[in-house]
Amino acid sequence: MSTRKYKEIGERLQDARIKKGWTIEEVQFKLQISKRYLMALEAGENDDLPGDYYTQSLIKQYANLLEIDLGSRNLKSEPNSIKEWRRAHAEISSRSQKEAQQRKSVLQGLIRQHPWLMGIVLVVVIWLLVWGAFNDMAGHTKSTFKVPNQVKVVDTTKGTSTEKHSQSKASSSKKESASSKNLKATLKKINNSSDNLEVTLAAGSQHANLKMQMGQRSWNALTVTQPKAETTWQGLLEANASKTIELKKGYTYALKIGASTGFTGTIAGKEIPKSTTNSVVRNITIEVK
Repeated sequence: MSTRKYKEIGERLQDARIKKGWTIEEVQFKLQISKRYLMALEAGENDDLPGDYYTQSLIKQYANLLEIDLGSRNLKSEPNSIKEWRRAHAEISSRSQKEAQQRKSVLQGLIRQHPWLMGIVLVVVIWLLVWGAFNDMAGHTKSTFKVPNQVKVVDTTKGTSTEKHSQSKASSSKKESASSKNLKATLKKINNSSDNLEVTLAAGSQHANLKMQMGQRSWNALTVTQPKAETTWQGLLEANASKTIELKKGYTYALKIGASTGFTGTIAGKEIPKSTTNSVVRNITIEVK
């Protein structure tokens, strides 16, 4: 297109714009075309415009906006290369749309024929979402909470158990000691006489054993004087012979040793005191409590 033709078109565009009362800035906003190109179009300065085809495209847009007819003879038709590009692009777009529609139809057909497929897809999607969320939570937990390298565990029950065992053992020992003390009988002289004895039995005990060991052959006798008189035992014991007789609680006994030389004896494990006289025959009174 000649420069004179550009100027004629530019003047018509400018007149039409002024008649509508628009400024260049308003046209720029409406067409989204550079202000510099619009001014060049109105001035007919084709040197400041892009290629011939694109310039004619700008003129068409401007003329359509201003609602004026410039005539087809004033504008060249699109080059063959542009027409081929548009045709090819249209074919590609149409083919892509058809393929997309076919894929959509196939998928819809499968879902209609096999509705359970949608259920499987939903289950898989939900499982993937839950699995991903769980992994995120696990990773966050590991990064947030750090386990100390060393944790010292103190077994408080061990000391407590040991202490309780020690206390229990000490208590048992005390009980055993007290019990042993109570189980032990006592033997004491009455009026400081070695032949007048009092035996106190251990708690719970009802009798005590009298053990005699003879130093020489002797006739001996043991009789009850309290609560009633009766002979418990009498007999001959050879030298070095021994004899054990049970003494009952609450009774008083009279023990007669015919030959007391070398005599020894115990009552409830307690030694009978030695005689303080030189008499061969020895009479011992034993009161059991």
